[in-house]
Amino acid sequence: MKLPSHLAKSRHGVFYFRLTFRVGAATKEKRISLRTKNSQEARFKAMCLSGIMAAQTHKKEQAMATNYLNTATSIAQGLDSDFLLNLLHRVNREQLAELSGLPQQEIEAFFTMPSPDTRNLDIDVGGISLRNINNDDDASRAIHILKALNLSPEALAQLIASPVPQTVPVVAAQQPSSNEDGGTTIQEMVPRFATRKKAKLSEKTLYEYGNYHRKFVEWLELRKKKKHIPVHSITRADLADFIDDLLASGIAPKTVTQKYLAAISGLFELAQSIGVLPEGQILVSRGHKVFTKQDAKKSASTSSYKPFTDVELKSIFQTDLLIKAKQPADFWLPMLGLFTGGRVSELSQIDITDIQKHGEVWALSINNEGDKSVKTMASTRLIPLHPTLIDCGFLEYVNDASQHGKKLFPYLAPDKFGSYGGRTSERWGSYLDTLGIKDPQKTFHSFRSTSNNRLKHNGVPEENRCQFIGHEHDTINSATYSEPHKLPFLLENVANKLDYPYIDFSRLKYIAGFFDKILVKECSATAKRFIHKQARDNRAKRQAK
Repeated sequence: MKLPSHLAKSRHGVFYFRLTFRVGAATKEKRISLRTKNSQEARFKAMCLSGIMAAQTHKKEQAMATNYLNTATSIAQGLDSDFLLNLLHRVNREQLAELSGLPQQEIEAFFTMPSPDTRNLDIDVGGISLRNINNDDDASRAIHILKALNLSPEALAQLIASPVPQTVPVVAAQQPSSNEDGGTTIQEMVPRFATRKKAKLSEKTLYEYGNYHRKFVEWLELRKKKKHIPVHSITRADLADFIDDLLASGIAPKTVTQKYLAAISGLFELAQSIGVLPEGQILVSRGHKVFTKQDAKKSASTSSYKPFTDVELKSIFQTDLLIKAKQPADFWLPMLGLFTGGRVSELSQIDITDIQKHGEVWALSINNEGDKSVKTMASTRLIPLHPTLIDCGFLEYVNDASQHGKKLFPYLAPDKFGSYGGRTSERWGSYLDTLGIKDPQKTFHSFRSTSNNRLKHNGVPEENRCQFIGHEHDTINSATYSEPHKLPFLLENVANKLDYPYIDFSRLKYIAGFFDKILVKECSATAKRFIHKQARDNRAKRQAK
């Protein structure tokens, strides 16, 4: 796929808006994440940002570029992934009139009496909703709306960043029963699913499922032209048409099957379990073969993570890796990944207390205690520290980091889902790009494949590899009837088999105190960001009240 010049795509499939501007005689580029992997959505967002910039042509070039960069960044950061598609849905018309400076009558007339060359919009009670942005013509019409409202970039940024109006709960006795409309509605099932699955699904998965549920409900409301849709009235044909629309919008079959259909099936399964649907009835979400097992095998061969080659590893662990590291994680995370096969999220969240000595063996505990999380039960493990890590001064760094907090990387902060790996993963991807390793199948996760392959080639049995790296081992004998190996055994028969003779680790020895100044600086910056976030959240709460 050939991308427009203003769009760029990262190794992870995320689209970015490329903003070029001049500073003196130099031309510089800034990339702003559009927070989507959907090409059509990315084109729409990019067109909106371009429209905002075009509205300020009366300013001087340098001042204009700086202003646009700040405005675009404020719009692009910290918002929902489909914020522009829901821009006019999240505010009421009175707010639009106030920000645009137009009379309320003109706002109403604009949206209720479209011009002949503008497609009719779907109007909701609480505001206006733009849907079916399927091509450049649709995006142009959306831009036409923004321009007609005559919103300045600052006003538009304020409009987008304003809190989403909260829905006030209504006492059940004060609203008509959904049974009058033919039974429990799909709209009622969405919050019930979130309540039931809160303790079973991770916060991130629950958030993603909520987005898929919301898109499905919005699609149904548009299709059936009503707000109350009984679960039993939704047909298999409805699901098939929804799938077709998703595929037509550019969403991959694998994503449709493994994410959208998985989330929607959860709604119908819950409905059946609580008696909304008859027991034994075949659910309408079942049997849609969009992504088959054969497709999955093909996808695994083309999208699974590849191990690093010997040449790439030698390039990654070059002799100046430690000297050029701008943050401790830039050096220690790849070292840990190479000798543990751990996930970036597991290693980024390590506590100082997770570095333990059992008898004569130093070990790393990967667990879900406190604010930490693991992907599966098999991910929870106690593994020996590789002798090379100790020789390279890892314990000296652990002592240095303990002076700044309880974390191995005390300056890292969790995202809204509690994961510590996002920031470090992005930095790692950028580092690989500088080395010319731009294969999207080679990421930090490739260390798991690299470690597993190395152990396999050195004769380590699968069961031992699984315990060390944190993979499920499916045989009943190992999973049910066998106790895990002790640390001395793992050190001798697994960890010591991870050898990389072509890498000169003697040039990568950490000296106590090497990162002290950086730790002070980064921890201070993190504390300031936390205070700023708290203040912003408090303002949002006051505005909501």
